[in-house]
Amino acid sequence: MDLTASWLDLWNPFLSLALLAIGLACMLTRRRVIKQLIGLNIMLQGALLNLVDAGRVHGDLETPQGLVVSALVAETMVTAIALALIVNVFRYHPEGLVDDLDSLKG
Repeated sequence: MDLTASWLDLWNPFLSLALLAIGLACMLTRRRVIKQLIGLNIMLQGALLNLVDAGRVHGDLETPQGLVVSALVAETMVTAIALALIVNVFRYHPEGLVDDLDSLKG
């Protein structure tokens, strides 16, 4: 048990920060809307991993697990709405570049 706890204490913060950094880099460097949405989802998974790890360190897993379930439900709704909007973007701009979205003003 002690070996597992020390392994988790070492790698979980690095893994969650790595997921946050990868998602942020994806959002800042990619020009296609769908790739930015994937980067946003990667960032959220890193934040949720960090939340569960903080709960594990403090010995209270019930609260973080409840927050994670709520966040996953919200993430699913946001992703579904974003994908619906991305479908509309691809109808008018098949390349799906973020720079072309200025012409969608109504």
